[in-house]
Amino acid sequence: MTLLPWLGLGASVQAATVGAADGVASGFGFAQRVEVLRAPAGTLPASEVLAGRHDASFTALAANDAASLNCTAGVECWARFTLSRTADAPADWWLRVRAVRPGGVTLHPSDAAGANTAGRAGRQFPLSWRFVSQDLFFPVQLSASPATYYLHLQDTLGVDGFQLLQNSGFERQQRQLGTCLSVSAGATFALLMLNLVFWKWLRDSLFLHFALVMLAALLLHAWQIVPSMWEPEQLGDMGLRAVLQALFQASTALFVSRLFEFRHHLPRAARTANAFVALNLLNAVLALAGYHAAIEPWMAVLELAALIGTIGIAGWLLFVRRQWQFAWPAALMLLLALSSLIGRLRWMGLLDAGPDEGLGPTWTAVRLTYMLLLAIIVADRTRRAETQLRQTRHRALDDAQRAERLLEDKVQQRTLELFRSNALLAEEIGRRRQAEASLEAALASERKALQQQRQFVSLVSHEFRTPLAVIDAAAQSIELPKVEIPPRVAKIRRAVQRLTQLVVNCLAEDRLHGERPQLKAETIDLRRLVEGLIAPLGPLEQARIRLHLPHGGAWVHGDPALLEIALHNLVQNAIKYSAPDRHVDIHVTVQEHLACVDVEDRGDGIPAHEQPHIFERFFRGTGARIAGGTGLGLFLGAEIARAHSGSLVLVRSNPAGSVFRFLLPVVPGH
Repeated sequence: MTLLPWLGLGASVQAATVGAADGVASGFGFAQRVEVLRAPAGTLPASEVLAGRHDASFTALAANDAASLNCTAGVECWARFTLSRTADAPADWWLRVRAVRPGGVTLHPSDAAGANTAGRAGRQFPLSWRFVSQDLFFPVQLSASPATYYLHLQDTLGVDGFQLLQNSGFERQQRQLGTCLSVSAGATFALLMLNLVFWKWLRDSLFLHFALVMLAALLLHAWQIVPSMWEPEQLGDMGLRAVLQALFQASTALFVSRLFEFRHHLPRAARTANAFVALNLLNAVLALAGYHAAIEPWMAVLELAALIGTIGIAGWLLFVRRQWQFAWPAALMLLLALSSLIGRLRWMGLLDAGPDEGLGPTWTAVRLTYMLLLAIIVADRTRRAETQLRQTRHRALDDAQRAERLLEDKVQQRTLELFRSNALLAEEIGRRRQAEASLEAALASERKALQQQRQFVSLVSHEFRTPLAVIDAAAQSIELPKVEIPPRVAKIRRAVQRLTQLVVNCLAEDRLHGERPQLKAETIDLRRLVEGLIAPLGPLEQARIRLHLPHGGAWVHGDPALLEIALHNLVQNAIKYSAPDRHVDIHVTVQEHLACVDVEDRGDGIPAHEQPHIFERFFRGTGARIAGGTGLGLFLGAEIARAHSGSLVLVRSNPAGSVFRFLLPVVPGH
C-alpha cells in the first residue's frame, strides 16, 4: 500500500494507492485512512458535505472503533477516504465494507474533474456466510490521480472492514464462499438422509427432530446458493429468508426439548418450548405476508430470550438435577447458544461487532465438526434411551410375573450351574488341548533335537573313526620292514590335527551356547592371527595358500581362541573344497571401521538353493557329504562373529569358487 498526501476540498487526506498485485489473493485494507464525521440526523446536508464545507470536522477512524460509525438513534455518519492506483493496476475495482444491520449506505465518488456525483447504494451478493453483518460491494473506477469518496450512513449500526478487490479477487472470494457453502450444504444433506434412515429403522423421534433441523438448515443453504445459479448477482428474497429462519428456530426448539427430555425433567420448559415454536411459526406466516422487516427486531428479542433460557436450563440440568448424562449435549448446546447469543447481541447493537473476520477452511471444518458431534450425540442419546427403555421393560416384566419368577429362578439357577459346569469343563478341555499342543510342540522339538543329536553323534563317530583308522594303519605300517617313517608320521599328524579340530569345534559350540557364555577378550592384531593359522599347516597346504596382508595392523577386540577357531574353519573349508592343484587366497583388509578377512577357494561353488542354509547348525550340503565334516564350521564362524559384534557372510559362490568374508569392528586409535 502506498500512502500519498492529497489536497481535497478543504483538508489534507492521506490517499491509499493500490497496485496490480493488490486485491487478488485477499482484500486490500485501508481502514486506517478513513475519516469519520458524525452529526445529528438532518444537520449535515449532503450538498455541503460533498462540497467540502465540513472537511475540517472529519476525524480519523480509530482501529476497531465501531462506535465511530454507529449511525442509529438520530445520528447520521459520513466516512471519507481517498483512493488511487498505480499505472499498471486495472481501473475496475470493488469497494467492500462490512455493515452491521445496514439501513441507508450510499457511496458518492468524484468524477475526473473532482466534482462529486450522485450516490449509489451498496450491493449484496447471495454467497455470504454472515448473519450478524452483511457485506456491501460498490463498483468503483480508480485512476492514477487520487480521488476522494464519501460514504453516507443512515440507520446503520456500524461499518468496518474497508477493502478493495480486483475483479479476479472478488470472483475468487465468491468461489471460495460458494465452495464452503456447498461443502456445508452437502454435509447437511448427508446428515438429513442419515437421520431419516435411523428414524425409519429405530422409530426414535429424536432422529426425526434432528432431521427437521437439518432440513431447515439445508433450505437456508439453498436460499443462498440457488438464486445465484440462474443469475450470479441474484439475491434471495429476504422475506423467504425470514420464513426459513423462523422454521429453523422452531425445529431447533423442538429438537432441544426432545434431546434434554423437557417433558420428563422440566414440564414448564417443555410448554415454553412449544410456545416458542408457535411464535416462530406465526413469525413465519407474517414474514411470508411481507412483514419480515417489521417483525425482525421482535424475532431477535424472541431468539435472545430462547438462547438465555437454553443456557439456564442446561446449567440447571447439570448442576442442580445432576443429570450428568446430558453433559456432552449440554456442553455443545451451551457453545452454540453462547455463539448465537453473542451474534444476536451484536445484531441488536448491545455488543460491539468486533473486528472483521474471514472465511476459509477453518470455518468450514468447525461447522462440519459441530454438525458431526451433534449427530454423534444424538446417536448416543438414542442408545442411552434404548438401554433405559430395555431396563424399564425388564423391571415391568419382573413385577408382572413375580409369581412365576420363583420357578424360573430355580430353573435359571440350575441352568446357570449347568452352564458354569459346562464352562468349567470347556475351560478344562481347552487347557488340556493347549497342554497337549504344547506337549506335542515340545515333543516335536525334542525329536528334532534328538534327531540332530543322532546325526551329530553319527557324524562325529564317523569323523573320529576316519582319522583313528588312519593313525592305526600308519602305526601298523611303521612296524613293517623297509617302510619310510616320515610319510607315516605326517599322516598321523594330519589325523591328529583333524581330531583336534573336531574336539575344538565341539567345545567351542558348547562354550558359545552354554548358560553363561563369556568372552576372554583382548586387543589382538588380526593380521598376526591369520599368519599364525598358516604356520601349523603342512608344506603342501602352505604352498597352496596365498596371503594378502595390509602394511599396517588390523587391531580388533576379541577372544583369540574363538577367533582362531572361526578363521581356521574357513581356511580348512577352502583347502578341503578346492582341488589339490588350486590356490586358496586370504585377504586381510581394513575398510572404514571394520577389519575384513576374505577367504576365497577354487571349488565347485555352493548350489543356490543351499546358500540360505549354510550357516545353520549341522547343515551339510551335497559337496560336504563328499568331503566330510560335522556341519559346525560355518555355524560356529557365524556365531563367533556375532558374539564379537561382527558378521560372517557369503560374498559370492559360483562354479569358479566361493568367497567368505569375516568382519569385525576395529579398535579405535590403532
